[in-house]
Amino acid sequence: MPRFFGAAALIALLAVTFAAPAGADSSLQIGIDDDGVMQRTPHTTTPIAAQWAQNGIDQSRLTLVWTRIAPAANSTKMPAGFNPRDPNSPGYYWGDVDRAVAALEAEGIDVSILVASPNPYWASLVPSRRSSSYKPSPKALGDFMYAVATRYKGRVSSYLPMNEPNLWQYITPQYSCSSKSAKSCTLSGAAIYRDLYRSAYSAVKAADPAASVWIGALAPHGRAGTSPTASSPGPLAFFQAMACVKSNYAVDTKSPGCKGYKPLLTDGIAHHPHTVMLAPTQRDPGDAITTANIPALTAIFDRLQSKGRILNGTAAGAAQKTKHLDVFLDEYGVQTNPPDKLQGLSLKTQDEYYQQVAYMMWKNPR
Repeated sequence: MPRFFGAAALIALLAVTFAAPAGADSSLQIGIDDDGVMQRTPHTTTPIAAQWAQNGIDQSRLTLVWTRIAPAANSTKMPAGFNPRDPNSPGYYWGDVDRAVAALEAEGIDVSILVASPNPYWASLVPSRRSSSYKPSPKALGDFMYAVATRYKGRVSSYLPMNEPNLWQYITPQYSCSSKSAKSCTLSGAAIYRDLYRSAYSAVKAADPAASVWIGALAPHGRAGTSPTASSPGPLAFFQAMACVKSNYAVDTKSPGCKGYKPLLTDGIAHHPHTVMLAPTQRDPGDAITTANIPALTAIFDRLQSKGRILNGTAAGAAQKTKHLDVFLDEYGVQTNPPDKLQGLSLKTQDEYYQQVAYMMWKNPR
């Protein structure tokens, strides 16, 4: 299966040449993500898509910011008469996305869509908080994903519901605590995402059964602490809580939403293994998954699959627990100077890191 490797300005990777080692993934695909030229500058969309195709780009990820598409983002009430499941409902604006999809499609570039916050206030379970990240409504996200998948049926191959859901900036609260003790805290963000993902998966499959839905798209590491609005769990803790298992993978029936847990279906694992300022092979400390330890990510999901907590949606019957999920690195980047004048790596080092990561991922059979 292909593996999507996405990052802005990834053209440098195409210069890589190497001999194939045993177990290398011959289906590795190279992707690029630059919504600045695809969606926000209309005059660049078509020529840039052509340039990408000429340089061998296989896939492109488009980010759909919910508040850019849906109406009345700063209202606590959905507009009267608006049907969020109907992509033709007055109030939706698809112009920028339509143009980008058409340009990429014309060049034979595969399209993936990531739905990202900020979310409309009315799409929260508690709209009175006037927050674009507080407890997003699973039904509201499902309705939006249904509209998106209906509009682009047969033209978009894969969907990612929510960007980096383990970060407090995108989903709050990440932790819910009954006292000041950290032991009293549960990973509420993972529970919120579980319901959001389940709703989104069902909605996309109802609109376009052939499309893939990927789980995850997590940031590579969290932020220490248990503050509901200023702390973020790392990938291991987040995925375990999402699948209702404890740190030793024993079944958890007491955490929020875990009683009567039903397996989550997915067609692949998305991840953002940014190293930012580190070399691709340099490990981050603690609960972090970057390019340096991608096997840790697949190990988590292999174990969750074997226990029936996650099922492979591309397989049937018993194979849902045994057919390993493919990994799609839909976002990767390093910080550079320029443009950041305070800190960053040189553009030459960025080029070298991108090529190194492409080779590392090509060698990985997942």
